[in-house]
Amino acid sequence: MKYLISSSLIAIALTLTGCNSSPIQSTKPVESTLSTPAETQVINFVGPMDLTIQLKSSDNFETAEMTDNSGRVIHLKAAVSGSGMRLANDDGVSIHFKNGEGIVEFIKDKSISIIEVKK
Repeated sequence: MKYLISSSLIAIALTLTGCNSSPIQSTKPVESTLSTPAETQVINFVGPMDLTIQLKSSDNFETAEMTDNSGRVIHLKAAVSGSGMRLANDDGVSIHFKNGEGIVEFIKDKSISIIEVKK
């Protein structure tokens, strides 16, 4: 019985000691990061009848600016595709490519085959 009471007192003492102590918390200073402008990515394509297309994006092709050799600039945004990358706008203009080959449509459902040119 003496051992039971003394072990109970030790358990209570340890519990009370644990309640009074607080864990040491370390805090790290908040590091500020400077935002840097995204690098512009450019992909060039060629097609029939001397067609050249340049596709530029600064947000990993979530949006892009497509320029053809006539100087026309068309703004596109990412669109759903089964595979590869497809960008389109509400006017029916789109570009869809994968592995260096693709199609461009300046008029909806009028596809033109294109090939990527590495510069």
